[in-house]
Amino acid sequence: MNITARIKKSLDTFFAGKRRSVAPFVLLNIFLVFLQFLYIFLRFKYINAEIPFWFAKNWGDPQLVPKFYIYYLPATALVLTVVAGLMRYLNRLYLRYFDEIVSYLVTTVNIFISYSIYYIIQSASLPFPPFIPAKFLSLVPPFIVAFLVVYAVLPYFIDIAHRKRLVTDPGVHTHPAMLLREPSARGGGFVYAVIFLLVSVIFLGLGKQFHGIYLSVLMLAVLGLTDDFQNTHPTSEFRVLENPFLRLLLLFFCVLPIILSGLVVSTVSIPFDGLVELGQLSIVVGAVSIPVVSAVLTMVWVVWMMNALSWSNGIDGQFAGVIGISSIFVAILALRFEELEPMHKSVAIMAAISAGAAFGFTKYTWYPSKIMWGFGAMAAGLVIAALSIAVQTKVLVSVLFILIPFLDALVTFFRRIIQGKNPLSGDRGHLHHLLLDRGWGIQKIARFYWFAAFVFGLIGLLSPERYIVKLSLTVIGAVGFLIALLNLKSLGRRKQKQESV
Repeated sequence: MNITARIKKSLDTFFAGKRRSVAPFVLLNIFLVFLQFLYIFLRFKYINAEIPFWFAKNWGDPQLVPKFYIYYLPATALVLTVVAGLMRYLNRLYLRYFDEIVSYLVTTVNIFISYSIYYIIQSASLPFPPFIPAKFLSLVPPFIVAFLVVYAVLPYFIDIAHRKRLVTDPGVHTHPAMLLREPSARGGGFVYAVIFLLVSVIFLGLGKQFHGIYLSVLMLAVLGLTDDFQNTHPTSEFRVLENPFLRLLLLFFCVLPIILSGLVVSTVSIPFDGLVELGQLSIVVGAVSIPVVSAVLTMVWVVWMMNALSWSNGIDGQFAGVIGISSIFVAILALRFEELEPMHKSVAIMAAISAGAAFGFTKYTWYPSKIMWGFGAMAAGLVIAALSIAVQTKVLVSVLFILIPFLDALVTFFRRIIQGKNPLSGDRGHLHHLLLDRGWGIQKIARFYWFAAFVFGLIGLLSPERYIVKLSLTVIGAVGFLIALLNLKSLGRRKQKQESV
């Protein structure tokens, strides 16, 4: 290797290390600056025409400036962050502690600027409503409790799973869609379901209106753990669960308690044609009148949502984000009504618990995962579907919350039928597999699913009521076309490879 190539390689290595070390500092401080700008923007109309700014001057008028001066503070923080980042990036003298001193100093200054902005706005503004309404703050305790319990319990469950051989080992177990490189415990969905139930009972009690959801989640927890056991024990007497049609039948059975509790889709919005009532034909079971059409449609919809989400559970770190973000949007939707009923608040709390429990998995399911959700992931899909129905969320909005998994499942289902395969059997043709084939890393794909869930969830949440149908259909059609096109291109590539062999 000549001297020029050596110098180039040394510089590339040096700057690669610098980029990695600078990134956390820059991201943290940019986030602080973003919050500063956001807080000012949201409170600007309440701020007095003049504000106290030059605190070093004498008390009174000398301190006052026009209120737009307050934007100079986050602008200063932004300049400091950029300059400090460049100084760290270009530090070639290897001055001892230079990077640490710059980082701590600038971060401290930016925190002080944040406090100054808060103090100025609090002391020089008209009365304004709370930044976060109390109804949303009430969701924080159940979210935190669920998160902490899952986070604390998972290491112990992983240890038990290894001792009981409830582990998927890529060197022993085979599956066409498997992407594992190292052994990983199963049963994560069981943990999610049990903790969801326990925390829900703590915050909401055992009210009759929750019996259907509680029982369905419990049944799916048991079914999921049983399936995970037979999946990791080839000689198990439960191997009959390998039959996909039997599993589908059991999923419908697990949804029955929700239907019998009266939680069904009562109306369907037909694009450009208004609402269609589904409750004309009913049968009476005990003391409950069950509309037949609504019950059948609800069962099919819930089971489809469960499978659509479960099929997207193929990449480490992917599923926790999709479930967590979707649950947050369901919680927000539950509190959208002007006059909140007790059921709305209860659904919001359940959704917050679901979100906290799901995010509690992130550390342990991120690549390389220590635990897999397993078949118990169906419980998380059921919670999302059932709570969406409980707060009368439009079907199209529910689809937007899980748009990528939903459309991926839809395309996969019909692709398998066209190929003459069992639509319920696994293969390596899901969207995350196609992205892997195109060179995407596992962590990048997981982040993409998180980002997509957030963006499409925002679209569903913020879209005006009168435009939601047209906008949803446009977004669903565009994304569905892209996924279908990606599938067609991948099928073409595989065919070319087979012909060239």
